[in-house]
This record gives sequence, structure tokens and C-alpha cells, in this order.
Amino acid sequence: MYSLLQKVLNFAVKPRSTPIEDILTGVEKAALSLPVEMTEEARQETVRIIKKTPHGPEITTTEMAALKTLKDNVNLTILPAYKGNATVVLNTSDYKQKISSLLEDSSYRTLTKDPTDAIERKTILLLKKSSVTEETRLHLCPAGSRPPRLYGLPKIHKGSSTETYCEQHWGPHVSILQAPVRNFQPTHRGNQHTQVKTSFHFIGILKSLKIKPHDLIVTFEVVSLFTKVPVEESLRLPRQHFKDEILALYKNVLTSTYFCDDGQFYEQTDVVAMGSPISPAIVNFYMEDFEMKDIETATHKPACWYRYVDDTFVIWPHGKEKLTDFLNHLNGIHNNSPWKR
Repeated sequence: MYSLLQKVLNFAVKPRSTPIEDILTGVEKAALSLPVEMTEEARQETVRIIKKTPHGPEITTTEMAALKTLKDNVNLTILPAYKGNATVVLNTSDYKQKISSLLEDSSYRTLTKDPTDAIERKTILLLKKSSVTEETRLHLCPAGSRPPRLYGLPKIHKGSSTETYCEQHWGPHVSILQAPVRNFQPTHRGNQHTQVKTSFHFIGILKSLKIKPHDLIVTFEVVSLFTKVPVEESLRLPRQHFKDEILALYKNVLTSTYFCDDGQFYEQTDVVAMGSPISPAIVNFYMEDFEMKDIETATHKPACWYRYVDDTFVIWPHGKEKLTDFLNHLNGIHNNSPWKR
């Protein structure tokens, strides 16, 4: 069973046989809409892929039996770890208790009914009033929406051969795959001086830095970022980038912060929606403004500050004592901004 779990949850068991007939039928149906010159190419490529596809599962008979046992055991909940390519197995009762603890936070309140239909109607109305193109409107208009679902992912301690999950830290997440506002995805280039785009970008940054012997390398992180960013304050920041009608659509997305857990509906209060595709962009506006105020008003400033969402890389040249003062300064800017070092 342990060897099975080591394969992690994104491992797919290969079928014992390839459904060749179904594949070829699907390709032929799709080929009807292709130009004539591409049809034969599609057929040949399909045959090539089928011939190269290995058959049979890549797990042993014992692992297959263990997989069925885990699947049928309602007393166990199996989850991917938050920010880690690992699998966590919990008692279902413990998992439900963790979720209940998350919902005790004042950021959530219960709803008396499912708001999905009302949010869907409001979204369609706002889109009709907006100046977005017909193609964009058709893409964004929701239909057949379902309530978002809350789930929690445990954070794990890394650095050992047997990773263990952290009892105190769980990341709340919301699945919005069928939610009324699932298709909204704004773009924002962000502060090019401090924002890290990719891991390759960060490697380039590291190569350009010169670290002195007395410098400290520090990281600061916002605890539960999405449940700490206020909606109204965040919407004030992107006004210079978007028209009022677009901001109205964004506000609709950000205030549609409801989800379902075990048949009960909840809503987030005055914070951006977890799981919404628009939330990272709005949060980034907030973080840029927040960090600018932090650094500009600090008595002692870091030698460099780079950020990816809510994780930062900082070089601190002023010693440990003044570092603690700087952390207190970060947490003193706003009542809703608990940074940790």
C-alpha cells in the first residue's frame, strides 16, 4: 500500500487494453470537419500513437488490490498535500473536523439557501450591459451552474524521507469548475521590479544578486492570503486599469464568495473568493500596494524584495534584531495583514 501511495494522486493506471475501435471512430468523426489534406495526416498520426502505446497496468496485483481497498474504505480520506507532490491519508472523521475548524473562522457565515441561480442571473445581466464583444460574452455567460465546493489540503513538513502533514496548517480551497463565475480571468502584468513570474525568472534574479557576508536571506509569507484581502479595498486599486462596467463584473465575481460543504451553504465575508480565477489578479493589485507602503515607510529597508503571489525572497542587511522590528512593521500596516517570517 505504501508503494502505491508513493506514486501520488496524479498517477494514472494504464488500461489492460487500448480501446482502438472507439479511438478510430472518434478520429474519423472529427476528421469530417478537417480540410481534406489534413485528414490522412490525422489518421496516420493516430495509428502511430496507438502502436507506441504500451498495454497493461504499471502497478502490481498487490497494489491493485490495495487501490480497491482504499477506494472502498469510507473511513479514510486521501488527499494531495498542499504545495507538495505527496499524498496524505487521514481518518475521514479527522478530515471533517479540520474542515469544521476552518469554517469557525469569522471570515465565513452560513446561508439559508443556494444562491447559484441568483448569481447566474446577475452575471448574465451584467454581461449584457457591458461593452465586451459578443464572442467574449458568449464565453463568459454561465449556464447550468453548480455550487462551488470547499475542500482542505494539509501542508506537510519537508526535508525528511517520510514527510508528515502539519496539524496546525491547512489550506482552504474551493472548486469552482461549474460555478456561475468560473470563466472570468483578468490579466495584469504587475510590478515588474518585484514580481517573480516563473522559476526560471527567479533563477535569473538569483544569478544577478550579490550577497554580502553579513546579509540574511529571509522569506515572508501572508497566512491564508485569500481570506485576508478585503474586497472593497482591492477593487479601489485597479480603477486606473479598467472601466467601471468591467469593475462591476469583477466585483460580482469577488462578492460571489459562496461554497457548499456537506449540504450547507456558506459565504465569505468581505474577502476575495478562494478558487476564483479572478482572485489572483485582484490579490496581486492589493499585494503590490501593500508591499509598496511597507517598504517605503519602513525605518530599515531590505536590500531586495521579490514576491511570487504571497511568498517573498528578501535579502536583509540590518541584522536579526531589526528584522524582528521590520516584521512587526509589516503586521502593523493593516489590521488584516498577518505576515509571518
